[in-house]
Amino acid sequence: MIRRNNLDLSQRRDDKIYILGGSFNPVHNGHIAMAESVHKMFSCEVVFVPNKSTYYKDNSLLATDEDRLCMLELLCNSYDYIRYSDIEIKRGGVTHTIDTVRELRNIYGYKDIYFIIGGDSLEWIDRWVDADELLESVKVLSAIRGETDRKKSMDIIERLKNEHPKSRVILLDMKDNPVSSSDIRKKISLGMPVGGLVPESVEEYIINNNLYKG
Repeated sequence: MIRRNNLDLSQRRDDKIYILGGSFNPVHNGHIAMAESVHKMFSCEVVFVPNKSTYYKDNSLLATDEDRLCMLELLCNSYDYIRYSDIEIKRGGVTHTIDTVRELRNIYGYKDIYFIIGGDSLEWIDRWVDADELLESVKVLSAIRGETDRKKSMDIIERLKNEHPKSRVILLDMKDNPVSSSDIRKKISLGMPVGGLVPESVEEYIINNNLYKG
């Protein structure tokens, strides 16, 4: 299937790219809220980068790569500032964030890579694979919700600066949107509605394709 909104990274508009990685299983309104915040701050497109399915854990309730890409396609049809790339799915195998960053920089020529994460991930990012190189290669956009998150994040940023002097973290203010893909999958498996948690088109796709039922 040729997807209209699958981003052709070789046809970049400039040297900057803003990426939001994740399983997107399923993509939900929390992801959209993050993308919207970045779009408002930088007047940019946000590229969702779904990771390759991991087969070392139980996938019985998880959607396939194909289904996840279809749901992202539906999302892109509703938001002109959201795109997606299957770069990690095409790469296959075990893949890490730094692998994608290297590919974006070395193959596609992006100079400024903005990597969007939730505030909880900021605490652990320096433990990721090749963290030194990662933190030197990207500008991290870390979502925060309220002053409590801000204070905690500022403490983490201070630590990162001490341990990784070239790290660059920008805080991204967001409204509280406590939704997770795992909670959505659990609700669906229990026969509970998920309206308001995912876009309507994604909810319809999940229902029509009997996803997350076990």
